[in-house]
Amino acid sequence: MGLMGKQDNIFEDGNLSGLPFSFNQEVTEVFEDMIDRSVPGYRTSLNIIRYLSQQHYQKNTNCYDIGCSLGASSAAILSGAKSSHVIAIDNSEAMINECKKRFKTQIDSKHIEFKTEDIMHSNLENASVVVINYVIQFLDLDQRDNLFNKIFKSLLPGGILILSEKIHFDNRFETNRVFKTHHRFKSANGYSDMEIASKRDSLDGVLITEREKDHIKRATNSGFSRVEKILSNLNFRTYKFIK
Repeated sequence: MGLMGKQDNIFEDGNLSGLPFSFNQEVTEVFEDMIDRSVPGYRTSLNIIRYLSQQHYQKNTNCYDIGCSLGASSAAILSGAKSSHVIAIDNSEAMINECKKRFKTQIDSKHIEFKTEDIMHSNLENASVVVINYVIQFLDLDQRDNLFNKIFKSLLPGGILILSEKIHFDNRFETNRVFKTHHRFKSANGYSDMEIASKRDSLDGVLITEREKDHIKRATNSGFSRVEKILSNLNFRTYKFIK
């Protein structure tokens, strides 16, 4: 799946509407560019999904891409686990409509299906690989435990959850140091200070990060027997949780 979207200039003139961030048509059109320029190690996390899917996919089971946006993780799963069946779920109609255009061949061959659903209400079953790439942070805090419990129950023994998330730190000095470095990362990728500040304002109260230990505790409380940190880039992490 090559880059097909437009360049992200949504916040070029500031967040003039004052609206919170949402995955609408405007964001859908620039999403790939936005995430590439905002999330350090994003491409590597997709390569990890491809590799782990190849390693852990169990024949005749389901793979889930939860909060699939434009299907980058779905493509990584399909690339790794060639004969897999991927169920990709997102509550953004704009995102799912775009996915249905991009993945028409794979949909026709029954390798993938897309569902416009609230993931809290989705039915998950017979799974060997579940991916949640930068999605938990957009859920209400009280929904996160419920989703993990649901995912754990859906997985077969030996099944895995691959989780990527933005985190924060207990130590304010560390949080501030990483914040400044991430700001420089986005600046180096062509975002102006106004764009960075405006996007941050629009995400305020929409994207709520947790600490690394919160994610690990949630996984162990849900019943996952093994926790592995696979990738760490500034305040972005990718974990593998094994049932």
